[in-house]
Amino acid sequence: MRRFLAIAASAAAVTALALAQGGAASLGSLGNFFFGPKLVRAEVITSEGGTIHDYRVDRGRVRLVTSSSLTLLEKDGTIVAIPVAVGANVTLGGATVPLTRIKKGFTATTVRDGSASASTVVATR
Repeated sequence: MRRFLAIAASAAAVTALALAQGGAASLGSLGNFFFGPKLVRAEVITSEGGTIHDYRVDRGRVRLVTSSSLTLLEKDGTIVAIPVAVGANVTLGGATVPLTRIKKGFTATTVRDGSASASTVVATR
């Protein structure tokens, strides 16, 4: 479990860094190209010590928030309901907040490992 949390935290940190940088694509900025402001959704597969992780990253406008999930409208028109883990790292404008502080209309990016609940939610107004 600790290994999973460490991997999830690492993926979240990389995603958050890429999201914070934004900007246009260039040869030296693949993170910006794939995780910049044009991101709709992504699947990132990693291997750590022979263990494969299939991370799903979703971004969109928040349509609905419950105590345990977010529903997003992604830029391509897809609506996706994402369960959020009880201990998820939820931030709004860089500050850690409870999931219920995320409101309809905000932009949110979630990170989850396969079909698990999201371990990370990064939101902006």
